[in-house]
Amino acid sequence: MLYLVDVDHRDICADQTVTPLKTYPKGSVCLISLRHGAAISVGGHFEALAFHIPNSHFAELAEEAGEPHVEDLASCRGIDDQVIRNIGGALMPMFDMPDEVRDQLLPHIGLALNAHLAHRYGRSPAQRLSTSGRLSPLQEKRIKTYMAANLSANMTVDQIADATGFSVDELCSGFLNATGQSVSEWMSAYRMTRAKSQLSRTGDTIAQVAAACGFADEDTFIDTFSKTVGVAPAEWRSRNRH
Repeated sequence: MLYLVDVDHRDICADQTVTPLKTYPKGSVCLISLRHGAAISVGGHFEALAFHIPNSHFAELAEEAGEPHVEDLASCRGIDDQVIRNIGGALMPMFDMPDEVRDQLLPHIGLALNAHLAHRYGRSPAQRLSTSGRLSPLQEKRIKTYMAANLSANMTVDQIADATGFSVDELCSGFLNATGQSVSEWMSAYRMTRAKSQLSRTGDTIAQVAAACGFADEDTFIDTFSKTVGVAPAEWRSRNRH
């Protein structure tokens, strides 16, 4: 789902509890697997471009294009994906096109979208390491993409392993062998990189940056940033604002 306006909503869980209200900015994307159902409670105006993609389309992609088989897509909330935004921008004018013109264009756009989703967010049935004990480049890319997309959720290694199709042991050893870093080390470094980017490029408050980058709270972020970088986030921002 590509949000066309800023949207406030809560997820409704299977036990009918609801998550805290969160704002998803215009242009952000949510990927949700409908395999186990999905429901949200929307607050205020809601406007989005929704894509419903049957799993059979990914099976056809694997068979016809020689792509890896995809069992499901990783669920991601409020991600920044320029490719999906561009595809959405190309689709919007097509609602006003004659049917025959739209029908000629849609299959090509749909194929591009499916290939992008499969490459970036696809989950294979069961992942295995190569004989070298390393992740393949595609496996490494998918794992990093998933962790980056879910940075604010502060996911555990067990959750990352489950989402990417590995056992915990294989994920940890394969990731370390491929990158030279543990999963937690990579996440910590990426959090700091993302935090610096937000501090220098946005007007988000320190608390908002902390939440977006997966820190427990603002104080934890300030303490971690200060120890790692040598100055507090506010001071670093004043020196590096773009």
